[in-house]
Amino acid sequence: MAVGNEGYSDTQGDESEDGMGPERVRELDALRGFALFGILVVNIWFFADPWTLAGGPNPDRGGAVDAAVRFAVSALFEAKFYLLFSFLFGYSFVLQWGTAYRSKASPVPRTLRRLGLLAALGLLHGFLLFYGDILLTYALLGLILLATRTISSRSAVIAGLAITGTVGGLLLITGLIATAIPLDQLLEPASQAATPAAVLAANVDSYLTILPSVVLFQGPLALAMFYLGFAAGKARLLERGPARSLLRRTSAICLPLGLTAGGVQAFLANYVDRESFGILATGISTLTAPLLTAGYVSLLLLWFQTRTGSHVRDALAAAGRMALTNYLAQSCAMAWIFTAYGFGLVNLLPFAAVLGVAVVIFALQLVISALWLRRFKQGPVEWFLRRATYWREPAVRG
Repeated sequence: MAVGNEGYSDTQGDESEDGMGPERVRELDALRGFALFGILVVNIWFFADPWTLAGGPNPDRGGAVDAAVRFAVSALFEAKFYLLFSFLFGYSFVLQWGTAYRSKASPVPRTLRRLGLLAALGLLHGFLLFYGDILLTYALLGLILLATRTISSRSAVIAGLAITGTVGGLLLITGLIATAIPLDQLLEPASQAATPAAVLAANVDSYLTILPSVVLFQGPLALAMFYLGFAAGKARLLERGPARSLLRRTSAICLPLGLTAGGVQAFLANYVDRESFGILATGISTLTAPLLTAGYVSLLLLWFQTRTGSHVRDALAAAGRMALTNYLAQSCAMAWIFTAYGFGLVNLLPFAAVLGVAVVIFALQLVISALWLRRFKQGPVEWFLRRATYWREPAVRG
């Protein structure tokens, strides 16, 4: 059967995902690196604070500084960065499929192999390291994106906005109803296992417990961003570069609205009766987090065009080229620091110190990624992913 290009880009194929070509979309890599930092800042609390999974305040950390740190993380980071990562995931699929079409190959076998390995990595990650894994969900959603890859850009945008609006609207309505119903929910902290075997058992139990909610709640929202990224990829948005006037308008509109909504959501989640207002806060976040994400991206793309910003872009791009390796390495580092796999510092550090640990981990990843890519063409996990995708051994040395 003949394979058409279905409107996909003629440039920047598999290179932007796997680091195999001389020409890359550096802004795409840099945004992916920026998303990695935001995801780390959100995920670290599931390792450092046993009350995070329960959704309640930590009774051992009631000081003003601790409260301010958690408020800032809620307002500025939570639910913003996995959306950006999902958008870039959809964007990258367009590039990969464009490569397949130019080589007169069907993208289906390549994508299925890629998603299969991603699912396997997600299961290992979820069971062994972090019960909040998103890779398995991405693999499942990737099948939907693959099955609907012939839709138009307009339809993809409509689908993305409709999914976000529907999920957010339902949560908002449910949250408003919940505020009028007295709830008496007993919150319990996550188990602070004392041995590596106990850590593994607790992680497996938590992963199996929350996996349905990750797939059924975060899944649709990630799929919505897949479609928006898909549409942006077909329009070659980052290759062509959005107009500075558009970026300025977007940041000027979206940042104030997103920051205001993020502050309201963080206030409801951290300073008001969480049992009654938690769903309402989630609904507000679902509907408005994309605004703050768009504002962040617009501001970054403007900054990347300056001399200082270009250096930041290049540093972030190195981490972004090794996004999968770095995502998994973050969980390894956090498990080693906070659980009985290593130092066991869970619930022992002030929240400001926890945030500092996240900054140090990411700073090290920036340095290590840059050093690694001076010698190799892609990260180690990316090498395996590319091997599975193309069913051949890729070049290793840079």
